[in-house]
Amino acid sequence: MMKAVKIILVALAVVFIAIQFIPSGIPENKPEDKKSIVNSNLVTGPVLEQLRKSCFDCHSNQVQLPWYSKLAPSSWLLADHINDGKSHLNFSEWNDYSNREIIGLLEEIKDEVGSGNMPLKSYLLIHRDAKLNSEEISALLTWADEATAKILK
Repeated sequence: MMKAVKIILVALAVVFIAIQFIPSGIPENKPEDKKSIVNSNLVTGPVLEQLRKSCFDCHSNQVQLPWYSKLAPSSWLLADHINDGKSHLNFSEWNDYSNREIIGLLEEIKDEVGSGNMPLKSYLLIHRDAKLNSEEISALLTWADEATAKILK
């Protein structure tokens, strides 16, 4: 019985080590450039800082990766979340979106943040400082409305 347990543990260790060589698919960080929302005239101050803290890890090219991002299989899950998030909205590509797309994205932000769907609950388990309080939610919703109004002028 003990011999079987040892063989299973060794096999699991070998598999764990082997999967570390499979690429995660986590995109590399890129420096902020003129396309970033940071360089748009739509957001500044506390709202921008809240976006950085609560949204940028999955919705930008400036991802702050945790220690476990280097270990499979958690690195694969992170890569999936980041790639999925950026496929819906990438704040680093903000100025590449058309005005119509930006208005749609602002509406999505209002829907997702207002309903409590964003940030993801799984993200908040580890990034507790990303949790939005009622004032921050209100500020983001107001910003989205004001940014939409600016675009429509």
